[in-house]
Amino acid sequence: MRRRLAIGIGTAVAVLAAGGGVAVLTWPSGSAPAEAAPPAAPTEVPPDPAAKPPRIRTALSSLDLTVAGGGKQRDTQRFSLLGVSWSDPSAEPDGTIEVRTRAVESGEWSGWQKLERADTGPDAAEAATPGRRGATEPLWAGPSDGVAVRIGGKAGLTKGLRLDLIDPGTESGGRGGGEPSPSVSAEPAEPSPSPSPSGSTPAEQPIEGDGPVDETVEEPPAEAPAVVEEQAPAVVEEDPDTGVDSVVQEVAPAVAAVASEPTVAPTSTAPVKAQFPTYYTRTAWSADETIVGSVTDAKVVNAVWVHHTGTTNDYDCADSAAIVRSIQSNDVKVKGLSDLGYNYMVDKCGRLFEGRRGGVENAIVPAATVGFNTGYAAIAVIGNYETAASTAAIETIIAQVAAARLGKYGFNPAAQGTFTAGVANDKLAQGTKITVPRLSGHRDADATACPGANLYAKLADIRAKSQLMVTGLALTSVTGGGYTGGAYYVKTGAKLAWSTATPSADIARFEILVDNTVTATLPGDARAATVAIPAGGHGVTVRAVHTSGSTARVGVPIYGDTTAPTYRAALPLNLITGTYSASAVPVRLGLTGTDNLKFAGYTVTSPRAATLGPVTSWSTTVKPGTSNWNIAARDVAGNSRAAWMSRGVVLSAETAAKKSGTWSKRTGSSYLGAKALAATGRNAKLTWTFTGRSAALLFSRGSKTGKVYVYLDGKKVATIDTRSTSTKYRQALWVSSTTVKKHTVAIVVAGTSGRPTVVSDGLAYIR
Repeated sequence: MRRRLAIGIGTAVAVLAAGGGVAVLTWPSGSAPAEAAPPAAPTEVPPDPAAKPPRIRTALSSLDLTVAGGGKQRDTQRFSLLGVSWSDPSAEPDGTIEVRTRAVESGEWSGWQKLERADTGPDAAEAATPGRRGATEPLWAGPSDGVAVRIGGKAGLTKGLRLDLIDPGTESGGRGGGEPSPSVSAEPAEPSPSPSPSGSTPAEQPIEGDGPVDETVEEPPAEAPAVVEEQAPAVVEEDPDTGVDSVVQEVAPAVAAVASEPTVAPTSTAPVKAQFPTYYTRTAWSADETIVGSVTDAKVVNAVWVHHTGTTNDYDCADSAAIVRSIQSNDVKVKGLSDLGYNYMVDKCGRLFEGRRGGVENAIVPAATVGFNTGYAAIAVIGNYETAASTAAIETIIAQVAAARLGKYGFNPAAQGTFTAGVANDKLAQGTKITVPRLSGHRDADATACPGANLYAKLADIRAKSQLMVTGLALTSVTGGGYTGGAYYVKTGAKLAWSTATPSADIARFEILVDNTVTATLPGDARAATVAIPAGGHGVTVRAVHTSGSTARVGVPIYGDTTAPTYRAALPLNLITGTYSASAVPVRLGLTGTDNLKFAGYTVTSPRAATLGPVTSWSTTVKPGTSNWNIAARDVAGNSRAAWMSRGVVLSAETAAKKSGTWSKRTGSSYLGAKALAATGRNAKLTWTFTGRSAALLFSRGSKTGKVYVYLDGKKVATIDTRSTSTKYRQALWVSSTTVKKHTVAIVVAGTSGRPTVVSDGLAYIR
């Protein structure tokens, strides 16, 4: 905002109505101020061709203020933000522009409020975009349905002068679209969480990582949750594969109120490795991605400029998302910018909002500080801090953003840098160099009162706060259950242990949050906590609060699970092909365990010990005779359910079969029972009768053995070729699973030409 533009109202006043629905610290400079690092070649980020419409839509209506007969103040369609714009950005109106609005709720008219000319803007290509307009700072009036405008000055009305009214829309009829849920980026912990489910699955979480917030999801039945912050309604969508509601990222803590007192000036200019703080994503505040044009990634952030929006401070923080949404609409649809001009916005409660598209931790070029956009970042506080006082919450969040953004590129907010104006502005000619702290106010780079005298006076303290960050916070262990697929699973509780590089004396407290709610507060020297985990999925966060008020967090998705696994069906045991002997028969056990959350596998104690994962079958061997099977299905949390059954494996010798045709005896230790039967004549037959559930026919194989037909219960079911390049004994070449009843199995010699011999070594079955 520019106080120098506050020209007194002249004698000619046009009353127009909208109709048609519409403590000072000295900072060390070290050696000679360094020139700002030249940015790497910027990368153009084109519009998203598949951008989806926003969840909440804004609506713009405009009135041509140059048309005669605009006349009286009148009713309008509902709006909450308004401004005045004109065709030529350089041809601002001569004189003051004032508006008054009528509140929807009370029906009362406000007093006249002055609109200041917007002093933010883009550089280079974006400045030359067709359709660019000059404009005032927008005014947040709250829900209104009537407006009047008056312009004072000596000259006539500016060309293309119009009144722009923006309705931010609502969600389900809620005020301002409702409270969004914030998100976070931070140093990853083990595991690196994914977006989390809600309801019976983890509540909404911040995402941990070095880059833009990731909205990917992983494996069913519920995606791995991440860390959570403060109470805020979750934004959920249903996983089409599992039917589980999963969070689409978002969450932010209210910054602790800390006395805003002058702090000691830092003596080091080393970068501060701070976490990027929690923030409300563009999805959370319902950015309209369909109106966004190209943006540019400069690859470096040399400095952070602090702004204020110059709008009213008389707003509820529950309306902050609607204000941000409205400013985006005004910046794009009225001013002609590619997107919201600021990289970040902060409300008076100290809550951070993601601004311009491209990622909160990328060097996206803003359209905010004329001459100093490429290679810089812009953060704006919603409100007018020429008149309102700054707060500790605002100062802390700005400090943390500055420390995190500049630290990524090796800079310290307290260090000075020398920067060159890329284009001329109202204060500097193009090419002019300025040496200022890397965290500075808009007025340091342009002729403006922004960010307001009160906030500007706090920048020294904010730079000092930017040095006071919790660093190196990391989880070292989570015990009490098991881990898989990005989440921990416990029965009723988990023990978390963590470490930090920040001395305990500098940490005011640690807070443990479960599903956005603080459940425990621990002293600054604590490094472990046992957390009760209710049934279902939850995001569990360890939040460290620095004595300065800045925060760091690390967390894990944890599911509480006291329900033991179940079995979908009985466990089938069947014979399988392979080599049989008097001491080992190959079998396959079917496994049907399942769990309400995450199945782990099986523990088998007999007939032989084994630990299995979440498999569907297990192939092993058993001794002939009766064996007892003792199995327990396990889930990842450690619950188990036992199953037991008894099965008998019988080896029926070939001599037990009824013979037809000519069969000769063979003897040798390689045969089962040291005996076998062989036949060469076509249609020679052996028939067994048994009562059981699975059967296998055993043969000896060689280069000259031939084919045999298999009949089950009188029906031909297979033709088996017993030939093999090497001699093999006791081979199960045909197996079958049947219902438990009396069966007949027969083999009939095919009389294969040149190799007619068939050597039968008996029948095996499970009774």
